[in-house]
Amino acid sequence: MDISLSQGVVAVSSDVPQPTDAGLDVDLDIDLTDLPVNHETAVAAEPVIHGAGVVGHIADMPDDTTPSAARDAHERPSGTLYDVALDYWRENVGDPKREPAVVPFDADWLPPAEDAFDDEDGDGVPPEYVLAVSSSRWKAGTGRGDNYSAYYQQHLKLRLRDADGELHKPSTALHVEIMPQYHDLVHRDGNELDCPYGEGTRIRVWTTWAECPFDITRRGVDALTTVYGDGALDVQENGLPTNLVPESHKISKAEAHLRVDIAKKGALVDTIRQTTDLIAYGGTSEVEANRTREREGWVEAQVVSDRWDHLGFSDVPFKTGLKLYQANGWAKMPEDHPMHHPKIEAMFSGADGALPHVCDWDDLVQHLRTVVSTHADWAGVTRDDLVDDDHFDGSLAADYEFEMPTGRREHLASYYDDMATRVTREALKPNSVAPYDILRVVSRNDGATYDTLVEQTGLARSTVRYHVARFEEQGILKRLSNPVLVVFDSRALQQQAVDALDDARPGDTADDLDERADQRRERRDQDDRARRDDGTFDSEDDQDDERSRFEYLSSLDMTPEDLFVEVSTSDGVLAPDDVRVRLDPIPKRYRFG
Repeated sequence: MDISLSQGVVAVSSDVPQPTDAGLDVDLDIDLTDLPVNHETAVAAEPVIHGAGVVGHIADMPDDTTPSAARDAHERPSGTLYDVALDYWRENVGDPKREPAVVPFDADWLPPAEDAFDDEDGDGVPPEYVLAVSSSRWKAGTGRGDNYSAYYQQHLKLRLRDADGELHKPSTALHVEIMPQYHDLVHRDGNELDCPYGEGTRIRVWTTWAECPFDITRRGVDALTTVYGDGALDVQENGLPTNLVPESHKISKAEAHLRVDIAKKGALVDTIRQTTDLIAYGGTSEVEANRTREREGWVEAQVVSDRWDHLGFSDVPFKTGLKLYQANGWAKMPEDHPMHHPKIEAMFSGADGALPHVCDWDDLVQHLRTVVSTHADWAGVTRDDLVDDDHFDGSLAADYEFEMPTGRREHLASYYDDMATRVTREALKPNSVAPYDILRVVSRNDGATYDTLVEQTGLARSTVRYHVARFEEQGILKRLSNPVLVVFDSRALQQQAVDALDDARPGDTADDLDERADQRRERRDQDDRARRDDGTFDSEDDQDDERSRFEYLSSLDMTPEDLFVEVSTSDGVLAPDDVRVRLDPIPKRYRFG
């Protein structure tokens, strides 16, 4: 039911079709949470941790200091780690064209340099580890408008330097970013920089082959003190900064993988794509489509989702990605070379809210390993199919236990079959073709905005919103992002829905849809003109769909408070442009903003 307030009465749309089962056998109460979750304790080769990263806030701002003002006055650094890093860059680099500055580096966690570098020239001169110092434009600065001046974050990157002075990326990576956290900094648009942990310095450390988040941070500290000196940070005996704010110490990256014989590549691709069909949303925005097209060709299959619990995995508060990929040039490598064979990798892919804390590391890593091992099992991968390399022992890798979900894929596929029946039921409604048209537009466009739905169906926005909300409640459609993108709940459901829509109206064409849209717009224009003529419609902004009934608010089972809640709640059916108010009794100070 659509409701709007007009001239002291509430308008109730009678064109919104009411549900009818139409003889179709469908369980309207089915829900994903009703599906049984079965697990079995499994033992498999433990996936190895690959890339990992942490972020943290160093509370190193001296009292009574305004660093940005000091910078503007060309004074010396204030004493924060960021200012020490910036001063180092000015003294040792001074010009982006001269980047990077290079500082020799050694640490007990590094593998021997000669083992990490192929001496192609055969001159026998061993390489050495160095830290490359550079900078890049940062997201915040000082001033506004034409007076805006960006700050620059500082970078320390681990490299191998050969006898000719050329720099190479080693397999053991390290990248440290140093960023300012000052209250008087602003973004380019003028909005103030958020400093959730106060003023000081924010660091981000990314590395490979680290099993513990504290080891990641300690590696970053090793690099920082090597370049900027022991006085740049006050370091505890455990290797962590004394003034590292504990609650700011969070996980920004984590990956776990198995290297698998190339003979299993096809089975793994099929398994990951099946998972994509079952849990990924059935539609994509143009931005996401572009990213898909731009993805590196050696990524064979990939899915990123926050709905892994639908397959029986842990319900974690972040997105998880799963991909199968190979190194560039793998086809030219001999079959006995590890890089000829692909990896199946699960990775932490960000969170809509706060990043997970480092204390959650073990649970996060166990989740990633479980996703990898389960999909390897589903693809028929055994220990004999694992390939060893410098960081993974292959078939000789240590065992670990995990809880593998069983049977959930079959249950979920059955669930989507029931959802497809709901689509058929909606498409066959005898008293309105609007639901069919909305579902057809969403499927035809692989996801559609409200604007697209209004334009291609000819329905009013309020009618579109009503049906979309109804479909979302049934589990057929899902609303994503802002502006809203309407998609099918999964790719599997979208594929089944296309067939259901074709079967429901086999003779319906795109021209038929366009004709219905034109008829709806014309009918609404005629209704608007008639309402203007009899004085019940005052403005061209006062538009709606084929509503014909108006009722006083008091005649409905709704209070003014209920109406306020429906309008003010973002996920409600009603929106502010659904409500019209008679202006006579409204004080002028409240009119038109």
